[in-house]
Amino acid sequence: MLLPYSISIASFSGILMLEFKKSVPVGEPVRGISDRLEIDRRLKGVRCPICKWQPDRESRWTCWDCDHPEFFYNGCGTDWNTFETGGQCPTCLHQWIWTSCLACWGWSKHEDWYQEEPG
Repeated sequence: MLLPYSISIASFSGILMLEFKKSVPVGEPVRGISDRLEIDRRLKGVRCPICKWQPDRESRWTCWDCDHPEFFYNGCGTDWNTFETGGQCPTCLHQWIWTSCLACWGWSKHEDWYQEEPG
């Protein structure tokens, strides 16, 4: 299991020091500034069809067992930004039809979250 942060503990003159380092899974590319800008561009037209909340690149959903409305019972526990992958879990490859809003908790079809920006 990969924890999101590794912890180093050291003692220096009786003072306990903790160091936190963000972990990157083996084989996963480290995202550069251009990748982050591309994600921001893709998220610009994404909003909850119910309350109009807009996720950012730090927003996370979890692939987990779900009754209504998805009726999916093989969740793998992966946390990711569902809009970076078009609603597909990057670990188990389940294609989510429904997405819950992290603000109002309402469920909407994933495709309904993509709205055109006024030009």
